[in-house]
Amino acid sequence: MAAEIESDKVLNAIRGLADQAGHEIMKIYRSGSWTVTAKTDHSPVTEADLAANKILVEGLSRLTDDPIVSEESDPQSVKVARSFWLIDPLDGTRDFIHRQDTFAICIARVEDGYPVFGLIHAPVTGETWWARKGRGAFALGDRTLRHDQLRDPVIAVGSRSQPSERMKMFYQHFKIQDVQRIGSAIKFCRLAEGSVDLYPRFGPTSEWDTAAGQIIAEEAGCKVIDIVSGERLRYGKPGFENGGFMASRQDLDFVGPLKALGFIKS
Repeated sequence: MAAEIESDKVLNAIRGLADQAGHEIMKIYRSGSWTVTAKTDHSPVTEADLAANKILVEGLSRLTDDPIVSEESDPQSVKVARSFWLIDPLDGTRDFIHRQDTFAICIARVEDGYPVFGLIHAPVTGETWWARKGRGAFALGDRTLRHDQLRDPVIAVGSRSQPSERMKMFYQHFKIQDVQRIGSAIKFCRLAEGSVDLYPRFGPTSEWDTAAGQIIAEEAGCKVIDIVSGERLRYGKPGFENGGFMASRQDLDFVGPLKALGFIKS
C-alpha cells in the first residue's frame, strides 16, 4: 500500500469513503435524535460514530491489508505493523452532541512511526483537507495549503472548553491575546491554511486525534512536536496515546523557552 497511496485513484477512493461517512453522520445530525452512551473511558459515543466507523473500516479493508486502528473498534486489540491506519470516525463527538458544527472525520496512514497520509473531512461544511508525504497539502478544489505568514502577535487556536490554568499562564507569558475556539482536528487545518499560527496542547490526546492533522500541517510548512522530547510527534506508542504537543509555524519556538522556565519537565 505504500506505493499505492501515491495513486490519485486510491486518494479519490478514500475521499469517497469520507464523503460517504460524512453523509451518514449528517443524516443522524439533521434528524436531531440520537442516543448517547459512555465508553469505558467515560467518553461519549453515538450511533453516528458507529455508522461512520463501519463505512470507513469496511471501505479501507477493501483497499488495504494493513491494520486499521479506530477509536470505535477496540484499538487495543490491533497489533500494529510497520504500516497501519489511524482513524477517528467522528472527531469532536461532544461538538456533535451539543450541535456545534466543527466535528470532523480523520483518516491517517502511518509508516515507520510517522504519518505519511492524512485526510480530514468536515461533514457540515463539506470541507476536506488532505496531504501526502512530500506531495504537499491541499483543500477541496485542489487548493494548495502553505503557511507563510510571519505576523506578530501570533494567533492561537484552542478547543471550546475552558482553558486550564496552565494554558492561561502560557497565553499570558507569551502575550497571546487572540485565541480562536474551534472543535476537533479542524484546528490543524486552520493552521495549515495560515489563518492561525499556533495550536498548543498540554493535556493528553489519542493518536487518531492528531495523525491526519499532523501530516496536513507539516506538508503546509508547519511543525507538530512533542513538548517533552522536542521531536516530531511519533505514532504507534503504547495505548496509542500522546502527551502534550505544540503545532505551529516553522519559525516559532515555544518549547525551548517553556523548558527553560521549568514549565515543561522531561
